[in-house]
Amino acid sequence: MPYREEIYIEKGIIEKTKYHTYRLGGKKTRIENYQPSPKALQEWNARKAEKKLYRTIYSNFSRNDLYITLTYRKEPTYEEAKKNISNFIRRLKRRYAKQGKELKYIYTTEYKGKRIHHHILCGAGLTRKEVEAIWGKGMISHYAFQYFDGGFEDAKRLAAYFVKEALPAVREGLQKFRWIGSKNLKKPKILYRTIKSKRWKEEPLPPRGYIRAEVINDYNMEGYRWQFARFIKSDDFTIIEQVFAE
Repeated sequence: MPYREEIYIEKGIIEKTKYHTYRLGGKKTRIENYQPSPKALQEWNARKAEKKLYRTIYSNFSRNDLYITLTYRKEPTYEEAKKNISNFIRRLKRRYAKQGKELKYIYTTEYKGKRIHHHILCGAGLTRKEVEAIWGKGMISHYAFQYFDGGFEDAKRLAAYFVKEALPAVREGLQKFRWIGSKNLKKPKILYRTIKSKRWKEEPLPPRGYIRAEVINDYNMEGYRWQFARFIKSDDFTIIEQVFAE
């Protein structure tokens, strides 16, 4: 049965996801009567959300961009907090525009089990005191004003945290999305191809100049075989066609 391959490429990282699907036709090699549990579906969806977010972060943000936690002197309602963060983003855009910059941002809101607050990742350009003045709802401590290190592992860490913290609000219908990003965010570079083969290697070879960092062989939510592999650059890599090598 043919399979599809999704390939993500960005700054020394290559990720390959291989999966069978009934849409490609051929003999259906899947788990008989496969019905994933609600917990398995939740975990699968969370992994997909994290993957989309860490790729977006890694494709758009660099070392010394800002990771800020916005807290309140006076606890607002959830609806008030939504208006507050929207107004803050508008003021932030105006401040960056005065510097001749276009604001890129990703934020989420956390409220379950603790005082309501917001996490935002945005471009460099302002000091802690400047951001605190623009926010105007509470003090921003040194701990709450951090610099993104620009690395892939930091992107993964932030994505996992954002998705986890937003989950209660999503489940309760308070917000539709786990995170909100600016419209000017660059979409991660994703390539697709269909491979007319019945199988793939359980331990895929890395492209030249890369090392294999992670491989997962499992089943997707349709019960078909699925593989995820991540490769990290070790030497110069200049020939894009090598990405498609097995």
